[in-house]
Amino acid sequence: MAALDWEQIRRRRLARSHLIDRAPRERLIEVVRDVCGIHAQVMGAAGLSIAARVEGITQEDVRAELWERRSLAKTWTIRGTLHLHPAEELPLWCAATRAMGPPWHEQYGLDEEQGNELLDAIGDALDERCLLREELAEEVAKRTGEWTREWIGSGWGYIIGSAAAVGKLCHGPPRGAKVTFVRTDQWIGWQDVDPDEALREAAGRFLETYGPTGPRQFAEWFGMKPREAQPLFESLGAVEVEAAAAHGHLRLLPEYDCYVMGFRERDQLVPEKMRERVKMHPKGRFEGIAAVPTILVDGVVAGLWRRARKGKRVEIVVEPERKLSAQERREMEAEAQRIGTFLGVEPTLRVGRLDA
Repeated sequence: MAALDWEQIRRRRLARSHLIDRAPRERLIEVVRDVCGIHAQVMGAAGLSIAARVEGITQEDVRAELWERRSLAKTWTIRGTLHLHPAEELPLWCAATRAMGPPWHEQYGLDEEQGNELLDAIGDALDERCLLREELAEEVAKRTGEWTREWIGSGWGYIIGSAAAVGKLCHGPPRGAKVTFVRTDQWIGWQDVDPDEALREAAGRFLETYGPTGPRQFAEWFGMKPREAQPLFESLGAVEVEAAAAHGHLRLLPEYDCYVMGFRERDQLVPEKMRERVKMHPKGRFEGIAAVPTILVDGVVAGLWRRARKGKRVEIVVEPERKLSAQERREMEAEAQRIGTFLGVEPTLRVGRLDA
């Protein structure tokens, strides 16, 4: 098969990411699997990422999968950041993160026995309980000593993230605006997975969705050193990729959307003119295109947008980089309506500068 050009690669990634044809409601979990997880550092954005790919869902549908049916799970995985994964696949993604670097306890100056004691204390504290971060820090400090309180209580994860990687905890239902933690084995079940096999599976999944691509791009996406990814990719051998012929639609993607996060060749995603605009964005100047909600047209960033919830309405302001066609304007209006449906409010759409 001849090598794909960038137009074909973008359309292939769009198709594999469910951004050309949205999936029906009953395939929500399958969609999350297909895109290798949903970045969930900002839960509002995570929900919109799913809604961009699944037809007609609401916030309540996502919450039900997480906290009632428990078919989705939330914890730290790719790049050490919070993601949503199908619950049955959480051990796989956690194991893949353990395949790299030295044992977690060494970064805290602990030996293996001390590390195991600390993890056991976390598991004991959460036994049949759902605790706030500060409550967990209190309970673990009672069992291990005050030295653990700051590490457990920090919003940056630290030891909590390390405990998540070995299946000791994951996120539980929020208590108001605060996050809670539960024992993974009691919440969704747990089984050990070989870390090296899990990492190889993760690389294969990445290629399925975001290929064709190389080890450096996978390393950036997953959060590892490129030299460690090179032999991993060599072990996968040749991977067949097919072109997608369908033209991509206009889509409004939230910040940290998985299509953007998986598209590491940013010069083929963001035109030069848009790169300058992104640098002017409050978050874009520090984090680049990943942190900015984007207008996507046929797989290319063609503008920025923002949303603001105002009572029973959501104001959506779009700033396209060029004049939109009549078809693109219709698709923009449909996107605004979809976001309103997801949030359960009436949308208003306005074209203009985001900083106006």
